[in-house]
Amino acid sequence: MNSAVIEGQVVNPSGKGISSVLISDGLIQIYSSEDGMFRISTKADSLSFNRLGYQSRTLAVAKVGKRVTLKPEPVVLPKIIVSESAWDIFSPPVDRVALPVDPDRHYYLAGDVLTSSASTHSGDVRLAGENQGISILGNLPRHSLIILDGVALNPDGESYDLSLIDAENIESIELIKNNASVYGGGSAIGGILNIRSRQGRNTGRSDFSLGTELGSFGHAQTTLAFGTSYRNWDLRINASHLDTDNDFPYKMPDWWAPDSLFIRENNAKRQNSLSASLSTSFNQARLSLQSDYVSFHRQLPGTVNFSDVYRYAFLEGYTNRNRFTLSSLLLGLKADLLAWMNHDGTLYDNTQAPLPVFLSQYRQQLLNTGLRGSLGKEFNLTAGLKLTAGLAAELGSERYQNQNLLHPANDLDHRSGFANASLKSAMELDLGDIACNGAGALRYDHASSTDNLSWRLEGSVKRFGYVESTLGGTLGTSFALPSPYDLYWKGDSQPIGNPNLASERSKGWQLWLDNRLGAFNLRATWHHNTIDSLIQWRQVQMFGNVWKPLNIGRARIRNLELEAGWEPLEWLNLSGAALITNALDLSTESPDSAPRLMYTPELSYTLKLDLNWPRFNFWSSYRFTGEQFTTPDNLSSPLPGYDLLDLGTAVNIELRGWTLSPHFSVRNVLNRSYSVYAYVPQPGISFLGGITLRVSD
Repeated sequence: MNSAVIEGQVVNPSGKGISSVLISDGLIQIYSSEDGMFRISTKADSLSFNRLGYQSRTLAVAKVGKRVTLKPEPVVLPKIIVSESAWDIFSPPVDRVALPVDPDRHYYLAGDVLTSSASTHSGDVRLAGENQGISILGNLPRHSLIILDGVALNPDGESYDLSLIDAENIESIELIKNNASVYGGGSAIGGILNIRSRQGRNTGRSDFSLGTELGSFGHAQTTLAFGTSYRNWDLRINASHLDTDNDFPYKMPDWWAPDSLFIRENNAKRQNSLSASLSTSFNQARLSLQSDYVSFHRQLPGTVNFSDVYRYAFLEGYTNRNRFTLSSLLLGLKADLLAWMNHDGTLYDNTQAPLPVFLSQYRQQLLNTGLRGSLGKEFNLTAGLKLTAGLAAELGSERYQNQNLLHPANDLDHRSGFANASLKSAMELDLGDIACNGAGALRYDHASSTDNLSWRLEGSVKRFGYVESTLGGTLGTSFALPSPYDLYWKGDSQPIGNPNLASERSKGWQLWLDNRLGAFNLRATWHHNTIDSLIQWRQVQMFGNVWKPLNIGRARIRNLELEAGWEPLEWLNLSGAALITNALDLSTESPDSAPRLMYTPELSYTLKLDLNWPRFNFWSSYRFTGEQFTTPDNLSSPLPGYDLLDLGTAVNIELRGWTLSPHFSVRNVLNRSYSVYAYVPQPGISFLGGITLRVSD
């Protein structure tokens, strides 16, 4: 079949060009230029047009004219978007949603995007360069699997530090909640955050941007981005440099030091990041190569009640992520090949403290390499009935090294291999006013002499009409591997690892009802999850008291999630969400008397207001987080709840082909004094501002 070259412009109902529209024929993907122009060579029968904030369209190639009009669609809740992701071969999960990434907004932290939903929460300090973990539906951060461009970043039982991902290099984020190991392996008990980085857009043009920003507590960052297309080749480069002191004032509790104000010293952060992607399309195939390198130096002040024990401590290191992807149509099958190599190295030093109680100095290395192949195919059985089937297999190796510079006898060098296989089948039935989806997936994992079988059932029914209603649900299992620390740690005389640890296992379900009436949307979801063999550190008798991890924990987490949104005008968007959580530690008690899980609030909610005009954007976010217990038995008083108000604005000024975009935001406008973890204060009010210069040919 000969290729057809399609050229045109994507416009809104007013005839204005729409930029960054994703145009795809199922294999090749391009983006429209700043004025909405596009050019694509395809052998397919149809093209799809997708952009956040507009209704998606699919048109037969023969019917694509010089202009393709997209109608605005209210962005009241996270929506499904088209992207290259870990489940391209498989049919998308029915509960997959996209966390909105506004192309007109400047994001200072990756956490700004990831915590835009009430179901996601970070308890870490909200400053650049600080460690950022993420919790989904009240689960532990290490039970949130992070996937970047198809590669799982933390399948080995540790939470992933999201500050190592450049916020300005994020193209899209998809969220799957509740037991999703069939899509990524270990650590997906709470769910999966699937991140896609920015890549070449195949617009036939070149673009360049340079940005700088300054803020409170010595914050200074410079960013640079360059992208170009030549024939079928696309290149994109991103770079950034961060330098911040993060020495913010904080107030100690009255019982500790009444009416006292301190400075969070020894808290500086330095970070450099460089990422590049190169991709090309030829015949029926697409090839891409991506590489990221991040180096950092972080001063670690420790908890404020032991500041002299950790004074002058620091962590420095690097992370290098490399990915190669080949996608093709092969004998009527869609085939993907993914190879990766991730290498991390750190040095921790706490040898200069005035109180040398916990002296420590060690180096760590983690090397993870792997190869995954997958095949998928769609079958149109009858009119309105489609079957999708896919399978994938993966193998790789991992090496973890820990060099104790003070006690060489405690050095670690652990090698392991892993392999897995997965399959999924899904059916879609279109009855006109009603659409039905059903799917089943199965995955087998072998890692570190441990075998884990995961499964998931999915289904949804959507009724179209004056009120569009969707009823859906999932049921599945997940697992989480014990981390290298849990297995082999020999840090000092107090804690020791346990090489006999088994995987944590979970089983859960969710059920949701979604109703949409014009510009108004309301959704309610009920989640239930039970976790067995939960790893907990306990004090045991072994020639004295020592701390050792054991598979003795059991937890039950239930959530009621409510989401609502309204866009009465094209430029006005109002939304709100609430999460009510009942998280119990059932390790030793029955549900009637069981204590609540630590650092898991019973109530959290968000309220948002967005104003989006062509040249001016304003956003506001109010978030409340309820009280949190800090001890397993709940005997100590909980940390009080807190509320935060953040405001931000951005302006786009076009001048002779140049675009100037000044931006400004205020965090914690109400200047709340609060803590998420005991003796780890959070900053009060802070300011961030900057300007970005963009130019394209």
